[in-house]
Amino acid sequence: MDKSFRIVIYIVLALTCINALITFFEKSQLKQIQKNIEASQRNIDTALNYINASRARLDSLQGDVDKFKYYIKNIQANVSILNTKKEIEEAKSNAKLKETLNELNEKVKNFKEELKATDSLPPFDVKPL
Repeated sequence: MDKSFRIVIYIVLALTCINALITFFEKSQLKQIQKNIEASQRNIDTALNYINASRARLDSLQGDVDKFKYYIKNIQANVSILNTKKEIEEAKSNAKLKETLNELNEKVKNFKEELKATDSLPPFDVKPL
């Protein structure tokens, strides 16, 4: 029994050593896994910071685009107003020109009638403008 007892003790001692080695290597691997997880967490945090910074830039750009749209709409409205004013002035000018042309034609007719009474010049044609 003494010999079998020693064999059992050696087996238990060998199993304990193997268990200690496995535990040591597992702890080493667990620490490495923990370091990898921490590094991954830092990378994720950095990526989130970049995403938040990019989002802020996009929001700023969107605000600038909205301002630019407002400026363009404002310019289009002003151009439309100026175009309408120009058309009104042209219409007034055309009406004045027609009115002035009619007045001048009337004066020419009056002068022709006055000249008929004292006609010493040969007849002449008046070309309308």
